[in-house]
Amino acid sequence: ELKAVGFDVDEEVLLGSGYRIDAFVKISDERKVAVEVDGPSHFIDRRPTGSTILKHRQVVPLDRIEVVSVPYWEWDELMSSETKQHYLREKLSNGQGM
Repeated sequence: ELKAVGFDVDEEVLLGSGYRIDAFVKISDERKVAVEVDGPSHFIDRRPTGSTILKHRQVVPLDRIEVVSVPYWEWDELMSSETKQHYLREKLSNGQGM
């Protein structure tokens, strides 16, 4: 869906920090974002696990990019491609992390 929105996207990227991210989105020369599609194993009662929080916190200073999390329950509620694209545009334009 990120490509359909028109973003420059690379999927399953290994960062310099050693972390692997689901998608690397280059929004501009100055703004790069790691998009993490976080499934059920990344949460306990809809709160991020310690390892998920640590990864997101470390990627920001080590790789100098923002991290935007897409929780599985939010994504699963979106029924059409259009609503998914709108969701991603909003998430990335607001710079919403976790």
